[in-house]
Amino acid sequence: METIRIDCEPNIKTKIVEFLNNFSSNDYKIITEDASFINDKKKLEATLEKMANGTADYYSPDELDNYLEKTISNYEY
Repeated sequence: METIRIDCEPNIKTKIVEFLNNFSSNDYKIITEDASFINDKKKLEATLEKMANGTADYYSPDELDNYLEKTISNYEY
């Protein structure tokens, strides 16, 4: 099977579901998006917007390494 994702208004969704009813339910499956997917999508869109408008923070590999070392040391015994 292949997946098609459609963002649409509720009235259009009703028409699409009505159209799909012309086919056997063995031929398609409606997949609903869960809350974690929607939350992740919002976070990624916000990050993309920051990158597009120039307000994103970027770090060098050395800065990242220092941050990770500090974080790891906080959890070591």
